[in-house]
Amino acid sequence: FGSSWEVTGATLSVMGKGGKGSSKSRTTDKKSNNKKLKTKSKRSRPGQSKRSAHGSSAGKGKGKGKGQARGSGKSTGKGKGTEAKGKKELKKVDTSQEPQGVKVEKRVEKPGFAQKTKKHIKDGRDQKRGIKRKVTAEPVVEETVAEASGKKVLTKKKVMRKELTTLYSELINPTRTREGADIVDEILELLDKRAKTLLQYSMSEIGSHVLQACLKWGSRVQRRQLLTQLKEHLPKLASNRYGHVLVLKLLRYNTRTSAKRKPSAEERKAQGRNLQDILEAFQGKSLHHAFFHKIGCKVVSGIYFSDCVSGKEKRRLLYELLVPQSVALSRPEAPGSRSLRALMQDASLTAQQRSTILSHLQDCAERSINKELLSNDVVHFIFQAFCQEADEAALTDLAGKCCEGAVYLLSSKAGAEALLRMLGVISAKQRKELLRELKGKFSALAMNGVDYVVMIRLLLTVDDTVLLSKTLVAEWIKDLDQIAFDKYGHKVIAWAFQPDDQKLFSPFERECLALPAPTSVKQGDTRRRELVRFLRPPVRNVLMAAPLKAASDLHAKDLLVAYLASEWDSELVRALVDACVEEAETTQSAEMGLLGSGTTTTTMLVLLKLEPASEANAAAGGLATLLWKRCFEPRLIAAATSRCAFVLLELLKREASSGKSVIAASIRKRRADLQRALTAAESSGAVVNGAKKLLSEVDQ
Repeated sequence: FGSSWEVTGATLSVMGKGGKGSSKSRTTDKKSNNKKLKTKSKRSRPGQSKRSAHGSSAGKGKGKGKGQARGSGKSTGKGKGTEAKGKKELKKVDTSQEPQGVKVEKRVEKPGFAQKTKKHIKDGRDQKRGIKRKVTAEPVVEETVAEASGKKVLTKKKVMRKELTTLYSELINPTRTREGADIVDEILELLDKRAKTLLQYSMSEIGSHVLQACLKWGSRVQRRQLLTQLKEHLPKLASNRYGHVLVLKLLRYNTRTSAKRKPSAEERKAQGRNLQDILEAFQGKSLHHAFFHKIGCKVVSGIYFSDCVSGKEKRRLLYELLVPQSVALSRPEAPGSRSLRALMQDASLTAQQRSTILSHLQDCAERSINKELLSNDVVHFIFQAFCQEADEAALTDLAGKCCEGAVYLLSSKAGAEALLRMLGVISAKQRKELLRELKGKFSALAMNGVDYVVMIRLLLTVDDTVLLSKTLVAEWIKDLDQIAFDKYGHKVIAWAFQPDDQKLFSPFERECLALPAPTSVKQGDTRRRELVRFLRPPVRNVLMAAPLKAASDLHAKDLLVAYLASEWDSELVRALVDACVEEAETTQSAEMGLLGSGTTTTTMLVLLKLEPASEANAAAGGLATLLWKRCFEPRLIAAATSRCAFVLLELLKREASSGKSVIAASIRKRRADLQRALTAAESSGAVVNGAKKLLSEVDQ
């Protein structure tokens, strides 16, 4: 007995330490654990599904049966029922005793239904379980089927909708036989009979389209009728997805007058009355709510850029939006009498008022960024006014917030001016991101009348010239034959060769491109040399392909002059003279073709002044020598009686300054022939002022 006690104690000590005990103790532990699991399975958690709570009846049975229905958690798994998942099988019952039009479905009790449910039914607590509640009111029947005809009978609402859509289809049909005003009359009559108001109908997709067609094809009286009914609701329509288009069409068609004749006084009066009704709806809070709404801002932008809205009304809109009420009440001028830029430059504006306006503009700009309104051009006036007066810190803060939407600023002149200032303060990473967003659009932007200055500004602020050569310059090279002859594109390329030239660039362009750029660290001359290294070969190829065409073009001549001013190219000059000789030989007219045009004459005069007076250039045959020997001397009479006379006069002056008289002697020999040609040309009505000056210079 003693030894037996020792073994048992050792066994218990081993089991307490996690060791292996006897088989009997392990069996006892398993049974206790199984009892705990069964107890937990009987209790269903509050969020547990019925299937997980009652459908696990199969348990660990012998595997022959599939368990019973729900509520059979105590089964041994030997049953042969198929309701383990607890599906609800519904069976239609006889509905002869039920009200017509109502379907009733009842639950069919199954053999293995849970005892708990049966008890509830027995007690009368769940007698209506599984039965749909009866409908007390009669069901609304939208469509019924006529037994006799077999056709659908539409409701009154659908009949009216069908009539409207039929009339709308007829109205927009270009091959219709009836007048548009007659169809619009029928549509308006049907709209008056509708239960919904005209405002509710106009805010729907089909309603907006129908009313837009009525405005387009209706008469003036009908357009005025629609405006009268909707003018009180214009602010609400302006913020609607479909209604805002209708507001713009109301403005367009109610302010339209005849384009082929001068409008009468009555028409002008009606136009002014309609415009006043629309503008009165956008004042005060209504204007502010519409302006800072993603959809309503489109309406305000459409009103501002409308041709029928006067400049005073446009200034009034911006004044009411961008000038704080405290400043507006203290100013002597009336709203709309001065532009915002003129107000900011006024010397009578106090420092406190200026600070208040700038703070208000900054708030409006940040609010526009948060509302994603940068795609509307009218918003760009906020950024233009703020960036023009803000200091570097405030400008940097605003530029960092709107850098992601800076692309939208390129759609207007005001936005482009604001972006010019932002490019000087944004970081190199932000400039790189901007170049990435503009990828594929650099050529179009370079030839745009607003954005070409921004492209030059990018050349002046981006320090990574390798990045510029792979993105911006690479796209320009592909379209260089178009950019070189474009009104604005040639200036972008010319700035790289001859920056800040007073003769090539306007004061506005030079002022915009001279703005400070504190975040740009590379020296300007170094950046320009690196860019010219990429641009010079392709520009030379374009000019060599058509030198006379470039010299006679109003825009490409500036690029030709800038290219030769940066570095004189004798080979390009000889190609230009060859083209002039070919043009003079192939043209039989007295004007000498492109060689005698005013643009070509101006280009030749500028190039003669740019030609270096070196011995090497003279030995290689300079421009002046080649022009005289190859172009003008063989056909002196034709050249003297055309615009080329001014070029001959310049050659004569250059020769006189050098102490030579070869050209003057040649002209004196043919003085009589020149005089006869001059008299004949003058009698035919030609202008020969250049020839007269040439002969006068020779005589002196």
